[in-house]
Amino acid sequence: MADHAAVAAAANASWCDAICTAFGLPTHCDAEAWTATQRTPDGYPDAVTLARGVDPAALLTYVDGGSGCSVKDSFADLDMGHLGFRVLFEATWIRRPAGGFATPVVLDWHEARTAADLRQWSEGHDVDVFVPALLELGSMRFFQARPGHAGFVLHRTGDVVGISNTISDRSDLTTVWSDTVAVAGRDLPGRDLVGYEVGADLEAAKSVGFVETGPLRVWIR
Repeated sequence: MADHAAVAAAANASWCDAICTAFGLPTHCDAEAWTATQRTPDGYPDAVTLARGVDPAALLTYVDGGSGCSVKDSFADLDMGHLGFRVLFEATWIRRPAGGFATPVVLDWHEARTAADLRQWSEGHDVDVFVPALLELGSMRFFQARPGHAGFVLHRTGDVVGISNTISDRSDLTTVWSDTVAVAGRDLPGRDLVGYEVGADLEAAKSVGFVETGPLRVWIR
């Protein structure tokens, strides 16, 4: 049986790696974890675990473990409190099988294809890490609904598509998630969709066919 949480964690690590690579930061990946050897941009972890039961102390030898260090505990199975970390937030991995029911696209979505497009897409996001180099990778597609700043990212990695940075702005949240599924099915057909969410976004994702596949936790020092 497929370990869907592990697949989602790997997809998320690939996303983090792309962000760090765009900033010229060195990274490392093995069977246990993805790590960045220098401090990552705001909003991004220094490590993402890819297997259960990773030794936290050993993991920290691969990263800058000083103040501000963060670890995405992909299976919510690490105890890092004794190492000076606290839980920043908890969330849930989600997955939606390819195909299934689909609804027409409701909002007027446009894909960012230039640096100017990407700057406009970035408005309304909490972090400023979306640099033009990301457009050159070919695996990331940034979508924005006009007018407004509703948006999302599709990140093709392996056999799945990662969904991230979903913002509803003034649009209905469920509509944004429904459109995300429809656009992904249209532009990247035949691939399961994965990601992680909390709160209202989690409930909206579930309402359009996503299912929970496991908990995750982010620790910060």
